Amino acid sequence: MHTKRVLLTGASGFIGLHILDQLLSFDLSVRAVVGSDREKEALRKQFPRTPPTRLDFAVVPDDDLLVPRAYDDALSATQEPFDTVIHTVTVDPLDEAGSLSHFVNQESDGKKDFLQSVQAVAPKVRRVIFTSILTSFARWLATPDLDSNTQSPASSIQSVAAKDPEYLLATCRANDDLINDRIWKYLADEKPGFDVVALSAPSVYGPLVRPLRLLTDLEEGNQRVWSICSNIPIGTVGLWSDSVSYYVDVRDFAYAHVQAALIPKAGNKRFVISAGMMPSHTVSDIMRTHFPELADRIVDRATPSLVPTAGNLSKDLVDSTPAAAVLGLLRYRSVDETVADLGLQLVELERRIRANESAKG
Repeated sequence: MHTKRVLLTGASGFIGLHILDQLLSFDLSVRAVVGSDREKEALRKQFPRTPPTRLDFAVVPDDDLLVPRAYDDALSATQEPFDTVIHTVTVDPLDEAGSLSHFVNQESDGKKDFLQSVQAVAPKVRRVIFTSILTSFARWLATPDLDSNTQSPASSIQSVAAKDPEYLLATCRANDDLINDRIWKYLADEKPGFDVVALSAPSVYGPLVRPLRLLTDLEEGNQRVWSICSNIPIGTVGLWSDSVSYYVDVRDFAYAHVQAALIPKAGNKRFVISAGMMPSHTVSDIMRTHFPELADRIVDRATPSLVPTAGNLSKDLVDSTPAAAVLGLLRYRSVDETVADLGLQLVELERRIRANESAKG
């Protein structure tokens, strides 16, 4: 398998943009699929020296993501056929699904529909790579008898995690496996001309490829870091990430996608990409060390997954040994490097915000 032409969905997203940046460092031609013309123009400006022969674009509006065969045009309208497809787009669990089972079904159906599109209109494709983040399942694991008048979903999920963090991690992993099982059944039943690689991360943190413009640009994992160093959460999404303390740096996760595209023996395998644990108190200590000006604002929080557990189940659930053996992920960025690099962007954004407020005043 010799990869030459790649289609990447979610190319303007947190993870997708890192994947795009790394793909373009190889001798590959990439079609970046984005959700709007505005995102397309932003990517053109991000890579101004990359010629159209190396980087072209397709737009699939965000409102169409649940429409059957939404990606047909993006997959088919090309002179040079694709041999590899990387699909990073998932349903937003906060907006589209009303329960965990609904979310799992939507994700399963969406990925199956995507495979049907590939099989129907992109016959030269030889590999499809799927992305999943375990924390996307965590928000559904609040107590079922939750009283919304007295307790928020975020506080409930933290309560569940504190009582039994392995239950939460195991349930997230089980639902991710359920989706992948359905994908593998599709492969067995339909016998398409491509294989599949499934890449899962417990949670993803790290700096953005382009400078932060707004705090709302932060993805859910990074929102956790902001809430620790400011004691001001951005909504509740960041708190779902606080329930799963295993992590990977976004740059290492992107590298795993590139390796999955390039290494033939990765086909029809599932990989968990995890660098280890990122305890909340460690995040606090790192931010104090690198950014002492924030010391009086940084919050110390107990990390759910540091509660004593019965054994090594958690490590088994995020075993990255296969990723090391097949994808060559032998070294991961440390918690210190991940948090410090993100912290630089957060501090710079805050300085710009204050400067703008002073200028207006």
